[in-house]
Amino acid sequence: MSTDFLTNNLVLLASVGLFTAVYFYGYFFVFHKLWKGRARYDAASCGISLAHGTVVAALACYDICSQEWVLDAPNSYFQDKIMEYSMAYFIVDLLNYFIAAPDDYLFIGHHIATLTYMISCRYFVRHGAVSVMCLIAAGELTSPVQNIWTLSRMAREDSPTSKKIYTNLSPFFTLFFTIVRGGFGPYLTWTLGKFYLGGHADKVMPRWLAYCWMFKVAFAIFGSMVWVYKLWVGLIKFYSKKGSSSRRKSESLSQRKDD
Repeated sequence: MSTDFLTNNLVLLASVGLFTAVYFYGYFFVFHKLWKGRARYDAASCGISLAHGTVVAALACYDICSQEWVLDAPNSYFQDKIMEYSMAYFIVDLLNYFIAAPDDYLFIGHHIATLTYMISCRYFVRHGAVSVMCLIAAGELTSPVQNIWTLSRMAREDSPTSKKIYTNLSPFFTLFFTIVRGGFGPYLTWTLGKFYLGGHADKVMPRWLAYCWMFKVAFAIFGSMVWVYKLWVGLIKFYSKKGSSSRRKSESLSQRKDD
């Protein structure tokens, strides 16, 4: 491994070490008494997702707001480092899925698509990082809430506190996820597609790569729409059961009073 590579990718290498350490700390020390098997791997994955999504969403939003929105502009040093930090997370989490959940094709496909998008932007064309920042912002803005919701959902049967958090957070998370992924996501896809597929970036990247980028973005949006659908179905079922349970309790109390 050359000195130049190490020097130019210190954030990537250090972040791989960081996420690996966070993953194993969660797996062996934080979640070892709560879950076993695949659930324990999933919980450790949520831990590194929290460490990734919270930081990278803030950095990407800051970058977007601090400069002009030019989709074919050369990557800045700051953008490259954000992508390295994010790539490190996807590398570590992808290894987790290969080992613990090789049948989760949707998440594996999403991680591969996202990782290769950033690799091509960071190392191949060295332009277009604004699109990556926008996608990171759209994809990771929901991450902190999503991971807290996921962990509380996993623990709701064993912990009254977790059940309360899950119950109270579900409506907000479902609406928030729908607005960001189901609203802003398609708009962003349309904007990027109009620019890249229209040939406006042909001077800095080959057209075939533009098509690859947009295919990956469309794939990610499709995955998000599936999630939006499942969230609303789950939320509607939950409140339907809750309403039925409340009616049964009310009827039971009425019968006791009558007796």
